[in-house]
Amino acid sequence: MRIALLIQGSPVDSDACDHALRFARAVVRKEHTLYRVFFYKDAVQIATDPSKLSEIGRIRRQAWLDFATESRIELQVCVGAAERRGISSSIEDEPSSVDFAIVGLGQFVESTIECDRVVTFNG
Repeated sequence: MRIALLIQGSPVDSDACDHALRFARAVVRKEHTLYRVFFYKDAVQIATDPSKLSEIGRIRRQAWLDFATESRIELQVCVGAAERRGISSSIEDEPSSVDFAIVGLGQFVESTIECDRVVTFNG
């Protein structure tokens, strides 16, 4: 089964990132295909400079980066949502954010076509 994740909850103010990460690990463990991880709305904050995040935000950010490295999954951040929150230029300028791909909403739309399931984690 091909599964895409849409994460919308803030890495600081909600548990959406934690729940999504546990789900993503289960998907990989069950040998399904994790097609795409897409951060949208307040979840895009996960890709910002770690020094601008609270301690819990930094922990959640690092957990996602570790998962992405282990499972070879690209973490995608919506450029429009990042721009609306004033963080897209800082994401692109920071070498620490190279693990996050800055993409358009079209990437997520493609997921809805290509995947068997799209699972959403709201804030």
